[in-house]
Amino acid sequence: MRKSCGLLNKLEILERYIILLLGVVDRPIPSILHLEKEIFILTRVHPKVSEYVTFIKHYKGPYSEVLNDLIRNPIFYPKAYILEDNKIYLTQEGKKIFKEIVKEHSKDEKFRMLLAVLKMIRELYDKLTEEELLFLIYLTYSDYKEKSGISDNLLKGKKRREIALRLLKKGLITEKRYKEVVEGYV
Repeated sequence: MRKSCGLLNKLEILERYIILLLGVVDRPIPSILHLEKEIFILTRVHPKVSEYVTFIKHYKGPYSEVLNDLIRNPIFYPKAYILEDNKIYLTQEGKKIFKEIVKEHSKDEKFRMLLAVLKMIRELYDKLTEEELLFLIYLTYSDYKEKSGISDNLLKGKKRREIALRLLKKGLITEKRYKEVVEGYV
């Protein structure tokens, strides 16, 4: 999407990232929290995206007011996706836009890598409950616990072991990582 960046508004580019995230897997994103954290993770894996969205420390980890607003009220692609029952769906129009964006950038190797990263993010994080998702965010990006009202509950004692065990059973962490996560916690 780099080629178009000079011509497109930052908010439009951010909406395009939302459309791409929604389009790489043919199912809705489970919640607003998932979409927000998946875009946050994308900014860590693909730092170029952070030019279009900023995250602050918030009571549920990294938060972007702009992203939250665009999820609820898209500006440039108002019929591309919908929020229904807290799930975010790509509409038929959104699927067309997704295909157009992919076609427009299909020869760009970096873009194809971006799509692969987006798909990997969706395949991994969509499987998580909101609690498991926040647990992993707080473990990985501990500076975002600072203003959190729930990080202590998720990261301490019995709850830490419970969530880590669920992640192990889902195959999302290894036995070694499980032991690292729960070692020294009661």
